[in-house]
Amino acid sequence: MRLCSKSTLSSFCGLSKTRASRRFGIRNIMTGRQDLFEYTLGRWIYNEKLRLEERQLYFSVEGLKKAATRALNQPESNVQSLRKLAEGGFNRIFELSMKDGTSILARLPYPSTLPRRLAVASEVATMDFVRAHGIPTPRVLGYAVDENHVGSEYILMEKLTGRPIGDSWFELSEQQRHQVLHDIVQLESKLFNMRLPPSGSIYYTHDLDSDTARVRIPEAGGQFCVGPYTGLRWWYGKRSELKLDRGPHMNTLRVLHASAEKELAWIDKHGKPRYPFHRQHREAFQYVKQDPKVHAQSLEAYLRVAPYLIPEGGELEVPVLRHPDVQPNNIFVSEDFRVTSMIDWQHAIVLPTFLAAGIPTSFQNYGDPESRSFTPPQPPAHLDSLDEVERTQVIEAYRRRHVHFFYLGFTQRFNKRHWSALEDEMDIIRRRTFDHASEPWEGLNTPLQYDLVQVIENWGKIAHPDHDGHATTCPVSFTPEEAQRIDALDDLHGDADGDMEAINDLLGIGPDGWTSNEHIQTAKKKASEIQEQALASADDDPWLREMSERHWPFDDFDEDE
Repeated sequence: MRLCSKSTLSSFCGLSKTRASRRFGIRNIMTGRQDLFEYTLGRWIYNEKLRLEERQLYFSVEGLKKAATRALNQPESNVQSLRKLAEGGFNRIFELSMKDGTSILARLPYPSTLPRRLAVASEVATMDFVRAHGIPTPRVLGYAVDENHVGSEYILMEKLTGRPIGDSWFELSEQQRHQVLHDIVQLESKLFNMRLPPSGSIYYTHDLDSDTARVRIPEAGGQFCVGPYTGLRWWYGKRSELKLDRGPHMNTLRVLHASAEKELAWIDKHGKPRYPFHRQHREAFQYVKQDPKVHAQSLEAYLRVAPYLIPEGGELEVPVLRHPDVQPNNIFVSEDFRVTSMIDWQHAIVLPTFLAAGIPTSFQNYGDPESRSFTPPQPPAHLDSLDEVERTQVIEAYRRRHVHFFYLGFTQRFNKRHWSALEDEMDIIRRRTFDHASEPWEGLNTPLQYDLVQVIENWGKIAHPDHDGHATTCPVSFTPEEAQRIDALDDLHGDADGDMEAINDLLGIGPDGWTSNEHIQTAKKKASEIQEQALASADDDPWLREMSERHWPFDDFDEDE
């Protein structure tokens, strides 16, 4: 059954849409002492117990005060207050205020945040390194990755000037958005102009164990180096227990191969049949568990085509560091909307340009034909003739086109190497194939299969001739029937994802079921009403009703099944 029929969606359109503010918002949080250790910013409508357990963080308050005052060269008695300032999926941030009016921020990762030790060490080094290259980031005042009196790893940072644009991003004027995008692209151009020898993550040389592979960054006099990737996909779901080649990689083909070899090693050790993690995808497979061996076959096929995914010329193989999550909540601006800082460099990695390229998710609008064709957006007309819902939809569509267009426009003007990658006709196929080959397998075999079909269909544009100038033959193949089946499955997944996104917006929740404390009961009530309508539509098919109820996407579920 469809998650929600057109008529069901229409019947709920009159309900107030509540955008899940966790996407972009940082809020001040009033806390008691116990709340320092628990997540209190929001709620989840399903699997809440798991999400809260992941975010429990016990530490020594007195130890944190001592660390903060030591970093500021002040006595501990100068601490006037400690409060929880913000919290997200991986860290909790505290503000410690001193009697002389100064403040310091403490960022503590949850015990569930991976990789232990390396994530903090790399984030500190990355912030210091890019700051030295003109990227405004918080100044690190102290940090710890080993056992300490705080009882947790931590980073101590200066309190920033400016404000995050997350809470106001959707209300900015065109000119304000224009200014922010201009500054972001200018800063990105500085990142693209940095010269880094290999792919991996940045560290202070002294923070890596002596037996950990690293390549020193020459211009830094040996102080900085590139070591193992800290990207979460390298450590997630028992991958941290595997002996893997996590970099650094001087060779582009090793970058392409190592990511897939990681998944093959995990499948060999831990893989077992399971349902797709995202429950809206399960009906396409008749609610049958999927075999990881199928994905392993796709990974082997990917390894055979990987050498041909590397663009000719070498320019797009140059390693580049990008901010791991360019989104409004991580951008601080001044009163006149000039970017004053970029925060949250956790899990930042260095990759070859053609793999690192791409419009940040918060700015891209590839689902829109005008955006895909790089067409200048036209301001909406005749808004007065539309009702409130239609007017909101038209304005939002224009905002998305505006952001997409001007990010690309500024990139074309100020960041030539990034633009060269983006204008490559095969850029998205190359990058998407690499991403799907390297992301953790969670029961969905279709994405990489679909990518391989696309590689085959575009082989003449992707593969370069051999040394004798002869056309090369694609080393993988699908029968027409297999390709058609994969295309059909991909369409089903896309439809299901569209339904899920629409319902999440109606419920006012994020992709993982998060919503604000104030909205939780309303979201649960709406979800229950939608479930009643959806199940009623399957009354004439007892099996489908049973499966739909068992796999309902807004109920608690076993995430490893």
